[in-house]
Amino acid sequence: MPKITVENAETGESNTIKVGYGANLRQAVQYKDLEIYKGLNSMMNCRGLGLCGTCLIDVEPMENVDPHSFFEKLQKVGPNQKLSCRTKVYGDVVIKVAIKD
Repeated sequence: MPKITVENAETGESNTIKVGYGANLRQAVQYKDLEIYKGLNSMMNCRGLGLCGTCLIDVEPMENVDPHSFFEKLQKVGPNQKLSCRTKVYGDVVIKVAIKD
């Protein structure tokens, strides 16, 4: 089972959770009551459709998640960034959340 280490850039908290192989990152993190969004974006977002870009995260290593999707190319995310709603986890990763206002 892959492990996700969630580092919150806003609060400085760090948590580690285990997820199933191929799990959706946004759903898994929210299921464990951890925060993906920064500030009011937790209430004002597209609910995982990949349209708003507010669930932007930094991911290390990128080899353990799926490649950039069409929506991520539209949002012009960086090379080590993903939209958590469009990310499937295939191995242990460290993510930094709450980075986009």
